[in-house]
Order: sequence, then C-alpha cells, then structure tokens
Amino acid sequence: MKKLQILSILLLAGFQSFSQQALPNVHMSAQVCYYNGNKTERQQVFTFKNNKSIININDAIWSCEKTADNSSLTKEEKAITFQLDKGHAEKAGVALSFLIDNWSVDNYVIMPSAAYNGNRFNMLNYHYPPLFKQKDYNKYLPITITNVPRLNKEVGESRMDLNTGDLATPALGIYFPKTKRGIWIFTEQATELGNSIFIFKENEARTKAEFSIAAPCVREKYYSMTNLSPSNETGVDFKQGDKVTIRYKVYTFDNLSSPKDLNNKYLSIRKAFGSSEYVNQLPFSKAFELMERQENDLWSAKDSLYTLGGEGWNMKWQLGWVGGCMVTLPLSEVGGDSSAVRSFENYYKIITQSQAKSGFFYSCGNGKAWCSDCFGQPHPDNLLLLRKNADALYFIYKYCFSQKTKNPNWQMPAEWKAPMQNFVNAFVKLWQENHQFGQFIDIETGEIKAGGSNSAAMAIAGLALASKYENNPQWLNVAKEAARYYYKNFTVNGISCGGPSEILQNNDAESAFAMLESFVALYETTQEKEWLNYAEDAAAFCSTWMVSYDYKFPESTLFGRLDMKTTGAVWASTQNKHGGPGICTASGDCLFKLYRATGNKLYLGMVFDVAHNIMQYIARADRPIKAQHVGWINERVNLSDWEGKEKIGDIFKGNTWAQVSAMLTVAQIPGIYINPVKKELVVFDHVEAKLNGSKITITNPTKFDAEVRVFIDNDPSKNYKQGFISTCPVVSIKAGETKTVAFAEII
Repeated sequence: MKKLQILSILLLAGFQSFSQQALPNVHMSAQVCYYNGNKTERQQVFTFKNNKSIININDAIWSCEKTADNSSLTKEEKAITFQLDKGHAEKAGVALSFLIDNWSVDNYVIMPSAAYNGNRFNMLNYHYPPLFKQKDYNKYLPITITNVPRLNKEVGESRMDLNTGDLATPALGIYFPKTKRGIWIFTEQATELGNSIFIFKENEARTKAEFSIAAPCVREKYYSMTNLSPSNETGVDFKQGDKVTIRYKVYTFDNLSSPKDLNNKYLSIRKAFGSSEYVNQLPFSKAFELMERQENDLWSAKDSLYTLGGEGWNMKWQLGWVGGCMVTLPLSEVGGDSSAVRSFENYYKIITQSQAKSGFFYSCGNGKAWCSDCFGQPHPDNLLLLRKNADALYFIYKYCFSQKTKNPNWQMPAEWKAPMQNFVNAFVKLWQENHQFGQFIDIETGEIKAGGSNSAAMAIAGLALASKYENNPQWLNVAKEAARYYYKNFTVNGISCGGPSEILQNNDAESAFAMLESFVALYETTQEKEWLNYAEDAAAFCSTWMVSYDYKFPESTLFGRLDMKTTGAVWASTQNKHGGPGICTASGDCLFKLYRATGNKLYLGMVFDVAHNIMQYIARADRPIKAQHVGWINERVNLSDWEGKEKIGDIFKGNTWAQVSAMLTVAQIPGIYINPVKKELVVFDHVEAKLNGSKITITNPTKFDAEVRVFIDNDPSKNYKQGFISTCPVVSIKAGETKTVAFAEII
C-alpha cells in the first residue's frame, strides 16, 4: 500500500489575534486540580510573571510556563507546559481555562459534532431507540433531544463534559450576538496523559461561563446511549519531573451577523491541528466489484427488491435513509447489466405497489406487507419519518435523469406517472397547508405529528428535480419557499436536526448534508446565485461534522491494528457519538459540484477526504475486518468511548448504509479530475497521477487492476447531467503499472 502525506495549507489571512481589545470579556488562566473521585476537590491558579509561575501545594512544587504572552496572542500555535518540579501529587491534573464575563444564554456555543447552540433544547429522557409518544405530538414542536451532554435550558446545573474523542475536531466556537463577535479555540486530541477533556459550564445566574481544556480526561458525567451517569474517572499520580503540555490556537472575529458566519470561519481553520495521511490500497473499480457482488447476493427475485439481508421489517426493505431506493442508483449507473435490470425492477415494484392513499410511500416492508415505518417493529399511529420519502423523491428523479443521460429516448414508464404525480403533490400539499414538511407524519392522512425539524430537507432537492423533469413551475416555487424557510431557521442559526429516525431531534450530519444537497440541486436547476450562496453556508456547517484529522487509536484496537485513517469520516449525531465512513446517504458530489461552481478548493478538500478514505473501510479477503463479509462496510468509526472504552476503534458485525455511500462515490465522483485550463489535477481514486502538457501519467500502486474514470473538465461553469460521471472515459491500469496517456486518447 502506498502512503501519500498531504500537508494542509490553512488560509489564515485576515484573522485577528485573541487579545483583550478583541474580546474584553474573555480571560485565561492555568491551574492544577486535585480530584476526589470525579470531582475537583482543590484547584490552584498560577500567577504569571515573565510567562512563568511556581506554586506549592502540600510540598509539591509545580511550575507552569507559557510560550508567549497570552495577553496578546497571535494566530500562531501556543503552548502551556505544566511540570511537577518536586515532590509527588496523587489524583491530580492540569487545565487551561477561558473565563467569560457578561455571559448570556443567547450566545451560540458549538463543539463540532458534539454540541450545537450548546444543545440547549427541550429534553425527553427516553431509552434507545427513542421515538415520540402520543403525548409528545405537536406540529410546532420545539427542538427536543435526548439525554445528551448539554447546557441546561432550565434552572440548575449547566455543564457539558466531553472527551476530545467525542468531537469531529477538538474545538469550541462561540458567537456573541450582542457584540457581533466570535471565537474559535482549537487544541490537540491528546497530551502526555491521553485524550483531554472539554468542560463548558455556566454559573447559576447564567451571567458567567467557563471553558476548560484539561488533562487527564476526568468527566463528572459520562455519556452512553441516551444516558448520562457518574464516571469512574479521576486524576493521575504525578511524580517529580512529570510534564504535561497543552497546545492550542485561538481565532477571533468581528462583524459576524449570526452563527452561520461563525461556522463559515471554521471551514478554513478546521485543520488547525492534527495531520492527515491518505493510503492508496483499493481502487474504486475493485471496490465497486466487491460491493456489487454482495448486493446482488441480497437480491430477492420473488420480491423484486434489493434487500438489507434479512426477513424482518428492518432488514427486508427500507425506502430511504439506509439504502432502499438509493443503492439502486449506483447499481444502475456503473453496475453490470443484471444490476441495471434489477434496479429498474426494484423501482417499478416500489412505485407501483407501495403507495399509501396520502400519496406518500410506505417506508418499510417485510416481503408480505408494507408498513408506515419501522425500527425493529412497525411504528405506532402510522408514523412515518418523512425523510425516507424525501430521499426517495430525490433519488427516483435522479434515476430518471440518469437513464436519459444514458439513452436520450428513455421515457418514464406509463405505470409510474400517476404514482409519481401523486407523490410530488403530497409534498406540495403538505407544504402549502403547513409551511413546513415536519419530521414525523401520519402516512395515511398526511398530518404532521411531530414538526419543528429540518429532517425532510431532501424534499427540496426532490421537488427541484421533479419540477425540471415534468416542467412544473409550481413544484419549483414550493422548493424555493421551503429552501428559504429552512435556510433562515436552521442554517443561519447553526443547527440541523432530526435526520435519523431514532434520535428524536438531536442535531445530526444527515439533515445538514441534505440541506447542502438541496441547495446545490436548486442552483443547478435555476442557476440563481441565491441558492449557491445558501449552499456555501451549508457546506461550511457540514464541515463541522467531518473529522478533520487522523485520530490516534490505541495500537491494541481493531482500527489501530488496521492503521485506519479517520480524516473525512462523517459524524452521525450529537446522540450517536460515532463517525461514519461516509455521508449518510450520499457521495458528497454536491461538494464537488460546489467546487466547480465557485472555484473554492476547500470544498474540493472536503469531498476528497471522504471519497478517498471511505474505501479503506471495505472488508476484503486480503484485509479482513473482524467478522465482516467481503464487500461489507460497517457504519462505526468510533473515536468516542460512548459504547465503552473497549469499543474505541471497534465495530459490530454487519453491513450498513455506508456501503451505499461508497457505491455512490464510485458512480458520482471521478477517479481523476483534470481542469486543462487551470492545469489542475485531483486524484480521488487510489492511484497516482501527474500532468505533462497534454498527457497524463498514471501509476497504480495497489495490488488490484484498476478501471479509472477520468473527467477532463474543459468548462467548469457548465453543469453536467445526472449520471454523467458514470459515462466518463475509463483508463485501464494493471496492478503496479505506470501508463502515460494523451488527453486525446481519453474519449
């Protein structure tokens, strides 16, 4: 396997230093802490002179040294080093704290993938898998989450304790609406004492707040699935000479108008710490071969369905979210002839046989009957997570456009027309009656049971494509109205929630990427700059859900032994604290399209991270991953100990939606991208390449032959059609081979 070291270039121009003039209400301190169990029993603050300080605690002499004058920090990296110079200390630790005066609960607090608006929302203490009950039903439900680390919306203690492994990037951001200012603070994953802890707490009156980076990680409360309980963590024993260094970077900003602006700043600094390494090991074409074979093993001829591998409600068929009418798209675009035929049969079965009287489609089936929705068992009260139908609407019309790209004479089957018309009109009616899509609806009546979420945001993209396919301006107008509503109420406010069916309305990456996908689809449909601007804001927010560095797993863990690279993994939600191999459920081509439309290489970096690295999670005969079948991809990229410390870097046995994301990647992301005008070359596939005038030299360092799709982009301002990438010319390169090809030969 060939390893490529990529150096991140941070675009730091224009960022202010952290200074007393910039944020006069923020002050820093360093301290030593002594613990009684998981509680701080004693804390002593250092008083600095010439960047050094010494304190004596029970004959233990501690020193602390700063690398620069922290009253006038620059944007460069800072470090503060603690050392026990003499004596010993039991159950101790050290911390760097940021004390904030004139605090307000109106301030927006973000910790990437772990807290959005401080998770200061209504809470229902439901066990997993949580689902709204009849008493909770409310069309205008305020955002309601499970028992996760959060700032308290009510009176009482308000505190969040998070291990750095709980975050996609160890960072904290705050937007101060009264002063229109903002701050981002970054640190490393670990110190000499292992992973650090982030502590954010407010006083009882909510007039002061404190953010601490501390080592070791001592949480008062430990998070496991939908539950907070006392941790068994405590300090460590220091001996003379022991040293701990906390490295950090601080960026401050003026003239911000909303949380959106704070998150936009994050995009260019998110790789402030950590490094990323990219390993070429499995070409896209070989990866698809393994996955296509496995998918076709799960084809049910008697049901005309690509199943999820079982016979129960969850495992026979699900419409959207985890596969369903989504895996059929890449199978039809880059799969073999039998896969294309089966994909058509799958679409045909669903469209003609599974529609409810409301116009929406039942989202689960066991081969004998359909039900509104399920998680193990059918949901009560005809509840439907509308997101699944939104996914289906978008992907069915993507399929139709893709078929036309392959064959301009292709026509939607006559038997599909009435069901699809009713399907689109069901969304239109829902919007016109409620001016929201809601999260859960009654599938038989179309009535919203739980609203207040942007869970079904993908409906915007579906309506945009449907309007274009059927030339229906009314549908497009609804898509635009919905886009403006969800942008204003979610993207601008730095939240996105309720995408999966089993998180209530915790913030999540899936709904965030659905927003991005929808804004890009609207831009492609209309060419109106409004949607491009929305898409850029949504992309910055999505970046907060992407792991920005390679997490250092313990060598004894599964992922440690496999040398997994976590850059590009996409976090699930603030409840389900794991990264995923990719976007649930998409390829990220929306980011690639956004790059072509704007020229902003940060978007290219985002899609590169996820597209290249997703292939490493595929189980292979030559690289088995636990008990996984060849071609399977598990959804777990566990940086966090939310399932127990023994589950860090581990997975459960099972194939998941991540396989669909990987298949979509092969179908929708070119192996090699060339812009001849700018002389730009990007290699997404697991090969190496370099340009030489009007020729390209490609080397395949892997042990597998590769069929590499090449996109020579002579006009980035021109949108390409759905399914276009799968029609790009292919260069065949054997394992270990180097080949030089003229552009003229790539046709």
